[in-house]
Amino acid sequence: MGHYSARLLAFVKRAEQATQQAKEQVLREYGITPAQQAALTILSDHDGITSAELARQCQVTPQTMNSTVGRMAARGLVERTPHPMHGTLIEIRLTPQGRDLFERADARVSELDRDLAADLSPAELGTLKTLLTRVTETAPRAAAPRTEHTPAP
Repeated sequence: MGHYSARLLAFVKRAEQATQQAKEQVLREYGITPAQQAALTILSDHDGITSAELARQCQVTPQTMNSTVGRMAARGLVERTPHPMHGTLIEIRLTPQGRDLFERADARVSELDRDLAADLSPAELGTLKTLLTRVTETAPRAAAPRTEHTPAP
């Protein structure tokens, strides 16, 4: 099977760590975390969704999202308002300040994305995206339980 450092998992992990560290560094300039940026990104396209839906789309627990939204609300980036028809539901919306911060941070993240791809030709970038998509789609099947079981010692 080979040493761990030569496995696909190790290459994917190193690339993920390096790119996320770069993204965290860029977002620090704007005083937001990657989790907050992800939530702001979703809200920029789906203003007025519930915290539960925002959590689903960001792939985090509702508790984690409530904490993230609370921190953003305290900074004036989002506001929570009752749903006009279903008073028990709370909608989350970007404030003008939140939209402005999102747009500036997103522009910088877009620059980072371009910089990360700068050493790749358009064909290489397309191939990389295709291959990473295939790995992403294969992962759940590859992790499925095997029919063969090794007996416990």
